[in-house]
Amino acid sequence: MMQRTINALTARGGAVLAALVLTLGLSGCEEEENTTLNSPVQAVTTLVQEHDGRVEAELVLISTSVDPHEFVDTADNVNVRVPGGVLVGLMRSSPGHYTMDSTMNAELTYQENETYQFRFDLEDETAQQVSGGNFVAVMTVPAGDVTFSIADAPQFAGDTATITWTPITRYALIRVTDADDVIVYENFDFNQPQFNGSKWARLKAGGTDVLGVDVFDVAGDYTIRVCGVDKTSGFDPSLSAELGVLSGFLIGKCAEPQTITVPN
Repeated sequence: MMQRTINALTARGGAVLAALVLTLGLSGCEEEENTTLNSPVQAVTTLVQEHDGRVEAELVLISTSVDPHEFVDTADNVNVRVPGGVLVGLMRSSPGHYTMDSTMNAELTYQENETYQFRFDLEDETAQQVSGGNFVAVMTVPAGDVTFSIADAPQFAGDTATITWTPITRYALIRVTDADDVIVYENFDFNQPQFNGSKWARLKAGGTDVLGVDVFDVAGDYTIRVCGVDKTSGFDPSLSAELGVLSGFLIGKCAEPQTITVPN
């Protein structure tokens, strides 16, 4: 079976959180756009350095050619190329998800002002209308740390909370877990394969957001984690992009999580 190698390239700077926007040289702008819009495969990768220095990498593959959408499990040779040229392999950890972290492989490191590259092979049969080729995506990692604070904590179960972060130009990836470390809220996740443009709309910039009444609906302890990222989503007409139009690219850094107690 003919194989295609798909590469996602992240470039220079801080800890990385990336979602894949892939490019392929085609023979004209119209052909590029048509290929992209017809593509049934959406690819999302993340490479993030947490506040404690731990590095995590993930690839998520979703087919939007069927309804409901489905995870794609047929990727092979999933790797991230770290500075110095070492290829760190990612393992399938759940349907459509390929992961690795630095506690399992110390060669998965984070180095400022360096380049990272994701690669994977995908059979043409799985990709359907997508033709083979070499794929590259480039985005500059934003410099500097990310901080966040809880400007207005919940006063009772079922109350809202207001959080702020800097730099205010970054988009916030927000995760809230309860006392048992169960995720009760995430504004950008792939627990289910259903994927449309509304997912990108959940990412907010501007340095402030309000968490709704359903997030803290039970009294107890909650931990809030915020990553501030730059993003590129959708099809860039100045580049060719053979994966689907819903693929994107996020790059940023995570602040230290904060724990709050919500009273009755």
